[in-house]
Amino acid sequence: MPRTEKQFQSIREKTRAQILNTALELFAEKGFKGTTISDIAKAAGISKGLAYNYFNSKQDLMNAVLNLLIIEMEQLFAVIKDIPDPYKKLRIIIETTFTNLERDEKFWRLYTSFSLQPEVKDDTEVIANGYLHEGFKLLENIFKQIGIKNPKSEAKLLGAIIDGMSFHYIFNGENYPLKQMTKFLLNKYSKGNLLPK
Repeated sequence: MPRTEKQFQSIREKTRAQILNTALELFAEKGFKGTTISDIAKAAGISKGLAYNYFNSKQDLMNAVLNLLIIEMEQLFAVIKDIPDPYKKLRIIIETTFTNLERDEKFWRLYTSFSLQPEVKDDTEVIANGYLHEGFKLLENIFKQIGIKNPKSEAKLLGAIIDGMSFHYIFNGENYPLKQMTKFLLNKYSKGNLLPK
């Protein structure tokens, strides 16, 4: 029985994801410069020609790997977009960030290792700056809605805390008390503690 267009689409999406995940792993382990499309195709169990059907070049593939961060952030922004309660928005941002970090620990460790490499630093900064700008703006608006005196600084502070906790967990794994620190952060940014006096 011939495959339907929906089945073909599903196969294409799985193959693309497989190439991306393999590329991320090799970029993190061997470095961007030290990895070839042939390496990625071989590790992914596909032909080099098929890899080029999905990505025109190694640079194209690198950009797609970097865009995974944008996809993650867009999903988070979409979840809280229509929620009116600013405290609920903060809770969801904190919970979702650390739930995703714990669930996809390997991905985030590889992604961090890859994104800190000197040869991809400029490309990473362009994406990270866009994401940071959007993220800080979102947090600033939440803190404005709550009535915090300096919402911009509060947004930067929460962003730094989230980044710091994430890095500690990525580099220390189970030795870092992520669940305990998440609860602490949720309490710190709860209505009872944030409500302007």
